[in-house]
Amino acid sequence: MKAIKIFIATALLIFVAACGNEQAVEFSDSFDAATESAKGSTVNLYMWGGDEGINSYIDDYVAPRLEESYEVELNRVAMDAAEFIRQLSLDQKADREVGTIDVVWINGDNFRNAKEAELLRDGLMERIPNAKLLNETAQQSDAGIPTDDMELAWGNVQFILHYDATKVDNPPQSFEELRRWTEDNPGRFTYPEVTDFTGNAFIRHLLFERYGAELEENATIEESFWDDLKAWSPNLWKEGQTYPKTLEQLDQLYASGDVWMTMGFNERRAEAEVANGIFPKETRALVLDHSIASTHFLAIPFNAPNPDGAIVLIEELLSPEAQLVKQGPDYWGDGTSLDLTKLDEADQQAFEALGDGKTYPDTEQLQERSIPDYGPVVIDAVREEWSRVAK
Repeated sequence: MKAIKIFIATALLIFVAACGNEQAVEFSDSFDAATESAKGSTVNLYMWGGDEGINSYIDDYVAPRLEESYEVELNRVAMDAAEFIRQLSLDQKADREVGTIDVVWINGDNFRNAKEAELLRDGLMERIPNAKLLNETAQQSDAGIPTDDMELAWGNVQFILHYDATKVDNPPQSFEELRRWTEDNPGRFTYPEVTDFTGNAFIRHLLFERYGAELEENATIEESFWDDLKAWSPNLWKEGQTYPKTLEQLDQLYASGDVWMTMGFNERRAEAEVANGIFPKETRALVLDHSIASTHFLAIPFNAPNPDGAIVLIEELLSPEAQLVKQGPDYWGDGTSLDLTKLDEADQQAFEALGDGKTYPDTEQLQERSIPDYGPVVIDAVREEWSRVAK
């Protein structure tokens, strides 16, 4: 009996060791070979899951198309980017060459961290045919960090506010006017905590108002800035004693009428929320005096178990058809990452025909007030120092 137990224990150790030493799965030699290899497989897309319009776009539009066109099943896994970066880091430390994540939705400091830790595969431009349609400026860098073909631009967005026009008669036109508006309307405005990407971005707009683009050089934020921000607190929702942890929670406060404004990096996102009866019918867009433009990306981890499926998925997500529906009002409203001049005439006309929705901001205002984002150094500084305000 003792010998049997030893045999079983040894067998289990060998099995575990073998699992831990699986060889990394490589890309096929060509896109055609990748599509053939991916047939019948499942591809795991890890992405933030806090917006139902985005989730519906993936589940109800992209997944069926991927199945029909490539015979590939799409599994969307809702997870914050920082969490799956942490998971990939643990995989790397454990020498786990075959993981569970095939594609990640990523940008900003999460990309910076993943790139520095060598958690992502490179050479994506040459493997994905639709990558040639990308806007070259958007593809070049991510918050100042060169992409080096480790990620491909999925969409372009710009920061705006949305407000309920039945409650806000004379909306502010600048961040300073917004501060004064909170004094006249106490409790009707707030922003997410700065661990949330949108909440962090709101603070970066206030930094730009104070410092312009020069802050990036040393990322030294003066004490007086935090003192001024703390002075907002008594006029915020719950008197600034607590903040929504996520943009999703802020949207819920707006939808219920607890606050009269929400915000986000998606100038068209409110159209679907209004159509679905979630946001107030009279929701309107508000572009303040400066607005960060941001690009978000797709990447493939170093230990993706199905890299060919990942290639096929990204090819579909970058297709003119999928990008058109993504930018339209039915699901997401996310701006395209494609260079429209590279598309054929029919596709160009289809994008132009999207027109203006009731909740869309003025396009000229967006362009005139667009500013580049700060890099990861400032994002980290905001995350570390905001606690002075939230005490």
